[in-house]
Amino acid sequence: MLIYWRDYRKNAEGPIPAWHSNAKLLAELLPGDRLWFVTSGKNLRQEAEQAGFLVAVWQVQEAKENPGDDPAYPKADYCYRIVASEGESVVLDEPVLVDHILRPEGRDKAVSIGRFLQGPRKLDDQKVRLLRAAAGPKMALKWLTGKRGLSVSGVQE
Repeated sequence: MLIYWRDYRKNAEGPIPAWHSNAKLLAELLPGDRLWFVTSGKNLRQEAEQAGFLVAVWQVQEAKENPGDDPAYPKADYCYRIVASEGESVVLDEPVLVDHILRPEGRDKAVSIGRFLQGPRKLDDQKVRLLRAAAGPKMALKWLTGKRGLSVSGVQE
């Protein structure tokens, strides 16, 4: 699943949080499913403010009804909570430009990627392969060696 993380800069600090949503599609996720998170360059303070950047890939631990125990995400506004497996999820230290993969063909590159990615969507196998390739060898190495966790960097964890 692809998710546009509108308020990435505000929410990306600290441990991998849960994702709250009203999208029924997310409530149907199963353990092991993956969420690919993209945000705009503006959220990253990048020169290409309108472009899409891959910032994280979470593996789902569970999808459940929001118990309403987090005042920032009241049950009345967010029906579902997706919990990520911290040890199986990756947050990229250096976001990866993926606008060319995700922007619909023929769409104005001056318009923010968020305009085209409202609401979660299923990714087809080809897009997943392209996103994995764009994320590069550091992410692949972490997946292959089992050294996942909070970030992808060149230092030993």
